[in-house]
Amino acid sequence: MFRSPRPAARFSAVVALTLVMALGAASPAFAAMSRSLVMARAQRWVDLAIPYSQTTYRDLDGKVVSYGSGYRTDCSGFVSMAWNTFKPGYSTRTLNQTATRITKEALQPGDALVAYNYHAVIFGGWANPERTKFYEYQMGSVVDTATGDGTGMRIETYPGPSPKDSPYIPYRLNGITENIDYSGSIEPIEGADRYKTAVAASRSAFTTGSAGTVVIASGENWPDALGASALAGAVGGPVLLTKPDALPAAVAAEIARLGAREAIVVGGEPAVSASVFRQLDALASVSATRVAGTDRYATSARIAEETVRRAGLRSRGYTGTVFVTTGANFPDALAASPLAAKSVWPIVLTRPGDGLSQDASASIAKIRANRALVLGSASAVSTSTKADLVGMLGEDRVVRLAGYSRYDTGFEIAKYGLANCGLTINGTAIATGANFPDALAGGVMAARHNTVLMLTPPGWLSANVADLLVQNAASAGKPRVLGGPTVLKPIVREAIALALGTPAE
Repeated sequence: MFRSPRPAARFSAVVALTLVMALGAASPAFAAMSRSLVMARAQRWVDLAIPYSQTTYRDLDGKVVSYGSGYRTDCSGFVSMAWNTFKPGYSTRTLNQTATRITKEALQPGDALVAYNYHAVIFGGWANPERTKFYEYQMGSVVDTATGDGTGMRIETYPGPSPKDSPYIPYRLNGITENIDYSGSIEPIEGADRYKTAVAASRSAFTTGSAGTVVIASGENWPDALGASALAGAVGGPVLLTKPDALPAAVAAEIARLGAREAIVVGGEPAVSASVFRQLDALASVSATRVAGTDRYATSARIAEETVRRAGLRSRGYTGTVFVTTGANFPDALAASPLAAKSVWPIVLTRPGDGLSQDASASIAKIRANRALVLGSASAVSTSTKADLVGMLGEDRVVRLAGYSRYDTGFEIAKYGLANCGLTINGTAIATGANFPDALAGGVMAARHNTVLMLTPPGWLSANVADLLVQNAASAGKPRVLGGPTVLKPIVREAIALALGTPAE
């Protein structure tokens, strides 16, 4: 629809209630939407500068999707997206079906201004004390150099330009609330830093303080640590994190609380120094050992072999499944960590490029794996690498778990765990996919609680996670949110509460 072609400055500052976080769902509207969520969704599309179209549909991440999986990218579709409506794109003639007419004096951020059969915008708050100017979030068809392809935020004079026979009318989404109190809907697993968050995960998983062995990984360097969850599952202990050159006091205290007699360090000295190793070995009644190779790939191979050896020392043994994933990034391996810990399935890293790397191939053969789960799309683990695995194990013994993004792949891995590993949705762990420490420790915790771990962006709840919580609200319990509010923003927690149907305050 039309937008005024009048140039306007692009403003980087936004009204206080406009947060840069949002629900990721393009699913049916929740029972309640808060103002902060509405504004966050509007801000998301503004940040992405979504191109205008009356025939294209996109999700909150800006991906082009089919009808019903996203929202139409015109002005009323923009409002529909911000309001998270059931329909993927009401029109300026039908938005009033979801809203109630209000007065100018009642306007608050998250409300809308709708001109019948003309244009619709999200009201972002007053821009001056006189209430003659307001922050306008909108999508329009007229391009100008100041605001790009019609999607943006600007200051507009109230009520905005419109034909005399179709004035802007203020509307409020039915059921909109103030911010949601999420405190009763989640179980926070967090500490003052990543090391204390890992300790919190250990305390959640091992409440009685009984773990004879702990696995120690670097909290600063992820490559050597990706196989730690399977090894932790094999020895029945947590993954704890350390600084490269100093063992945090909170970690030493947790080892003592657990009554651990052994600490297995994963990774070479560049990841976990000889000084930390000595500090571990010096703890009362604790013997330290190290599992490492010459690089991340050799290290993952050694960890896989040690995992299988340790599993053989316990009654459960090793069932033959191995995860194969890229050594160039961490999210896919972390999403698999509860499955690895629960089922004691090693995680083997392969090098980027064509074909299964030599370290990975040798390790898979050595542990006598008979089935492989490939984590990630062909851009992460190539088709030729999968073909090599098929050559080793057989066509029906290799399965790829992949999605469009790290969050989609993580969701596919979680679904596999729900269907095949005896894991449930109850108390699912939720961690950021933008960094590794919390998920690294949280995967073992999730396995101990017999649930999956799902990844989400730090600033909004992944659409897949939101949908799963909506569909399973009655059995989801309290999701365990890993990391403090600087890691997963408050609005992510608010979105979890809304997805679970938490009543508005």
